[in-house]
Amino acid sequence: MHYADDMYGITFDPAAKTSQYRQLVNQLRDRIAKGTIPGGTKLASSRELADRLGIARGIILEAIEQLKLEGYLKTVRGSGTYVVGGLVWARGKAEAGQHGSPRQGDSSRQGSSTRQIEAPRSPDPTAGAEEPGPDLSFAPGMPDLSLFPRRAWLSCYHDALEYATDRELGYCPPVGSLRLREAIAAHVCEVKGITADPEYIVIAAGASQCFSILASLFDPCKVIMEDPQAPFVRRVFTGLDARMTWVPVDEEGIIPEKIPGNGAHYLYVTPNHQFPLGGTLSAARRVQLLTKARETGSWIIEDDFDSEFRYGGKPVAPLQVMDPEQVIYVGTFSKILSPSLRLGFMIVPPGLRIRIKMAKLRWDFWNESLQQKALALFIERGYLARHLTRSHRAYRTKNIHLASRLESSMPGIWQILGNATGMHLVIKPVNGSDVNTRMIAQELRKNGIQVPTIGEYCRENRAFEDALILGYGNHTTGELDHFVDCLAALTQPEKLQR
Repeated sequence: MHYADDMYGITFDPAAKTSQYRQLVNQLRDRIAKGTIPGGTKLASSRELADRLGIARGIILEAIEQLKLEGYLKTVRGSGTYVVGGLVWARGKAEAGQHGSPRQGDSSRQGSSTRQIEAPRSPDPTAGAEEPGPDLSFAPGMPDLSLFPRRAWLSCYHDALEYATDRELGYCPPVGSLRLREAIAAHVCEVKGITADPEYIVIAAGASQCFSILASLFDPCKVIMEDPQAPFVRRVFTGLDARMTWVPVDEEGIIPEKIPGNGAHYLYVTPNHQFPLGGTLSAARRVQLLTKARETGSWIIEDDFDSEFRYGGKPVAPLQVMDPEQVIYVGTFSKILSPSLRLGFMIVPPGLRIRIKMAKLRWDFWNESLQQKALALFIERGYLARHLTRSHRAYRTKNIHLASRLESSMPGIWQILGNATGMHLVIKPVNGSDVNTRMIAQELRKNGIQVPTIGEYCRENRAFEDALILGYGNHTTGELDHFVDCLAALTQPEKLQR
């Protein structure tokens, strides 16, 4: 069957907030996942599609390239573009979160065995931030703070305060300012392809508070985690006595076949940019993951922390787009603006909306309102979009520069992983090399350079423990050059033989 035979009901809404490109990508992806466009279907030519749909051919080409990137389409040389098979999955009614008992009511009335959720014991991930550190730290997750648009932010904050109504100077709703939730809904719609009602968006003090709120819904909370994985996420769940099961990841991301069949309350994943290895989950694995979550009655926590910065096509659509009833989408402004803002958000599925709102009320009775209004203005006035464009350009330049220097200075020594997205990359000794990354990390530390090993992020998965993680976001090209020179000196044959 040719795609152009009946257009499969694809239409464009001129009043929609999303572009024709985004509408086309979302509809094609949805129809492939539902089997409306079967696997093996050959698409008509881009010219025919443009003519039949009444849109520019450039939009067709861009949409096809994006879906090829995500793994929904493939091109056969000399034949055409085809739909990839095996991507259909049954989206039934969500019955997740059935493991264990949810916390209900005021925790102070539940007996001495249940702790007060208003006082989490989770360690502060920012503790010691002002203490002296190494001259150069390549710990991941820090954006280029020199790019922070200070004047634009100051202007928005000034206006938020000067023109605030008496009501806006009062208490902010626990779920966050409606104006900010509306601004976030518009932003994720255009950038991520997510269609979200502001009523299903909850503002929090960063992603860490989102995870704390989610962990507080069940007692005890059971979570399936990626391995390796971000230590601060593990600390948040550990601080709330969660029971964690570890599932290995590879260069592509989590391996769905390894997820245990007894399930958990949550499957925590970073599908668009696995942390820390940097892989992007394929369409086939996304289908397997969603199917597994349905079968085991688990909610999916999708941590989408920096996938805006993709260096080869547009950002891959989140899992939430495929199944908004099953996926809790967690976003943050810490990685794209500044960690000091402490602003994150959740897009929650209907089945958890009321419980999450009640948990947020108990956890954090009121939000800071002026900063939320300032961020809403920042988004509405287009400052965030311009900042993302500028940041993308800067990080792409650093990404290419670092990878190029590593390859030219130490040919045949390092395999580069996870450099298609984000603000860090991973280097792993090639098979057969004598590189001892732990020794190298120790020697670099003596020279004032901190470089974490992937082993520091692992629990049981040892496949990548000898790799190094290089967070380059907040470094200049000169600092990157200095690091590469030091690393190259440590990988000279005479050094490796010591």
